[in-house]
Amino acid sequence: MGRKKAEAAEGDLFVMAEANAEKEQETEKEASPLRDWTERFFEFEITVPSGKIKDTMKEELLREGWGKRDANKVFRGLFFKEKVCNTKEQAEEYLAQVPTSYAVKYKIGIEPSPAMVSLKKRLEEKRSRLRTLKAEQKKVRFGTDFVSCPHCKSRVNRKFITPPLCPVCGEDMRSDSAVKRITALEAAAAELKKRYEDTARKYNSRFTGGERWIIRLVNPFTAEEEN
Repeated sequence: MGRKKAEAAEGDLFVMAEANAEKEQETEKEASPLRDWTERFFEFEITVPSGKIKDTMKEELLREGWGKRDANKVFRGLFFKEKVCNTKEQAEEYLAQVPTSYAVKYKIGIEPSPAMVSLKKRLEEKRSRLRTLKAEQKKVRFGTDFVSCPHCKSRVNRKFITPPLCPVCGEDMRSDSAVKRITALEAAAAELKKRYEDTARKYNSRFTGGERWIIRLVNPFTAEEEN
């Protein structure tokens, strides 16, 4: 009997040790710098050689705790394409369609047109109002220790809330009027951003200007997990 108990105890200890080891592996996996980001953008002057650009980006990954072999996987297939986009936003949109690390150029140093200046000013005003309104709502609605949800009527400890959603029902905990104002400002800002970008692309296409490299690095480790 004593021997069976000892064997059972050893078995339990083995299972516990195995479970703890798996848990430690998961913790290490989550804490790994390999999973801190999905994509990153870098910019360099057009005069910097591609080899120097790669070395500079790789050195930054190594400083963050990456191993050389893993860092090399990020740069596998990195190609510097002689494509010049009219704006930075256009370049970012193009790079987002490429599944691996990639680089293109975008135009710089072109004096904006009066229409671009006007749209940019209006866009910044909308964004400023939006930031202020969101900050005010966060302070008013989530400034107390407990917050009541207007939808499910739950009274939730602020520690368990990721504004603005209720952790119980998933609805927006802000007032309907505040949500409408925020939604309207977001839509107005999005429309102005689109108008500015369209105007900038059309305007910049008429000029040569300067150029700048923009590189999008894709993390192959987080990409594998998403797939």
